[in-house]
Amino acid sequence: MQTAFTGISAKPIRIGIVFLTGVCIVGILLMAAVPPVSRDALSHHLAVPKLYLEQGGIVELPDCPFSYYPMNLDLLYMLPLYLGNDILAKYIHFAFAFLTGLLIFSYLNKRTGKTWGLLGVFLFLSLPVIIKLSITVYVDLGLVFFSTAALLAFIHWMENDFQGRHLVWAAIACGLALGTKYNGLITFVLLTLFVPFVFSIKNRRARRRNTRAILYSLIFAFIALAVFSPWMIRNVVWKGNPLYPLYDSVFQTNEQAAKPGVAAKPANPTPPALDHFTFRKHAYGDSAIDIALVPLRIFYEGRDNDPKYFDGVLNIYLLILPLVWLAMAGRRAWDYRTGEFYLLVFAGLYFLLVFLRIDMRIRWIAPIIPPLVILSVLGIHKVFGALAAVSGRRRALAALFVVLFMVTTLVGNFKYLVKQFREVKPLEYISGRISREDYISRRRPAYRVHAYARDHLAPDAVILGLFLGNRRYYSERSMLLDDYLLLEALSGVESGQSCNNVLGKRGITHIMLRQDLFTKWAHDNFRPQGMEVLVRFINRELTLLTSHRGYYLYELNCGKESIDNRSNFTG
Repeated sequence: MQTAFTGISAKPIRIGIVFLTGVCIVGILLMAAVPPVSRDALSHHLAVPKLYLEQGGIVELPDCPFSYYPMNLDLLYMLPLYLGNDILAKYIHFAFAFLTGLLIFSYLNKRTGKTWGLLGVFLFLSLPVIIKLSITVYVDLGLVFFSTAALLAFIHWMENDFQGRHLVWAAIACGLALGTKYNGLITFVLLTLFVPFVFSIKNRRARRRNTRAILYSLIFAFIALAVFSPWMIRNVVWKGNPLYPLYDSVFQTNEQAAKPGVAAKPANPTPPALDHFTFRKHAYGDSAIDIALVPLRIFYEGRDNDPKYFDGVLNIYLLILPLVWLAMAGRRAWDYRTGEFYLLVFAGLYFLLVFLRIDMRIRWIAPIIPPLVILSVLGIHKVFGALAAVSGRRRALAALFVVLFMVTTLVGNFKYLVKQFREVKPLEYISGRISREDYISRRRPAYRVHAYARDHLAPDAVILGLFLGNRRYYSERSMLLDDYLLLEALSGVESGQSCNNVLGKRGITHIMLRQDLFTKWAHDNFRPQGMEVLVRFINRELTLLTSHRGYYLYELNCGKESIDNRSNFTG
């Protein structure tokens, strides 16, 4: 086999692509071999399964709002937690990226050949955002896999005379996407609309085509929702809202009482929803032009951990190469009888629906990445096919330009891989030069305080966590994360009175807090008289046990004064 225009054997090209893909995979596997320290893993994706294991089953956790989200992947993470190996959860997450790569390969292999399929796998797995997600315990890669599987199964159903089994598989995959993350609702809505459209259009002369089209759509929606239904039923029982906390104002009533033991928050009027333009203007100082260009900027301006720059990194080839395919495919690109049309429309509509929300994150549009990768490869394939018809110097120059473009863009992916490797420093941990506790505490300073609590507090101790970012995973003692509770306990307390009775009713024995955020919160929420009460509470009713890099652990001492506390907070 030879390439489309050079006459060079495709075998060495395949070997090169496989080698580069292998470099990415090995880098990911090494970086994933360290303890989890990512934000959402410690507050949600590992924390909730850990609590379920401690409770012996899926129970309601009112102080943990994340526990009401769909949790297909989180339940998978219970297995490595049960086995005492939380690092394995990262490999489970990465497995879904690898499986998505296989879906991309399968689609491209049938249309353009094995070499192009391998290129698609490489372009997908080497993307910075995919690398980042592959070394964290999140659920986005599961959503990407199930959404891609649903979309490609739908295309397969369309291209194979609407055989029912393909539609069933598409619906099952869509239901699993819904059960992985609420963003799967976008996939569900789009495919539910695609099904009747494509059937009706491709069967214009069929009898009762519209009736059958609607029937297929209902079958698809019913199966998908049936697969998703356990999470909806759970939330109806617990909160009266199948999609809690989404659309809660639609489902909740004024008569709904607060759960026993949960402090009732004051009823504040819901602030008016902000559109994308207003939010980015006030939050980030973006101009109208900056905001209008977000659909372009997101491909080349992304930065990790910076919401202004979309909290993630893509690559410009995901924008340019699909546009190349769109230009070169001509009218065929808009042929609704082809799978590529639905890849394009799915990516465009999914992006648009997220863009119309208050803000944009790259993880929120992750399901459009596989369709864009496929269209990118098809774009390169179109270019190579066109170059095969060109002769002489023009072909050489054009080929050189294409190669330089691909090398330049892909260098960015490998630079990101190297940068992440330097930040994660997996070899320090893998080689044993640094312990698990040291590795975690360097990246999560609160870990040392959690370790102290584990080693020195009674097993039945209950810690009130304040301004810890909801990161409860590494706490080996029961933890209640409720910043409002202390404000409630102090409200109405006059000079000389104790507020420990309010905290004691909740069984709270200790308080852990992040000092800088606590101090800012105190100044923002207390007037001078209230500040006096707060300072007196800290000085008289708390005993400082330990601190580390701005995190403090206090014991409620039932009125015994502790002078050591006075230097830690000033009004």
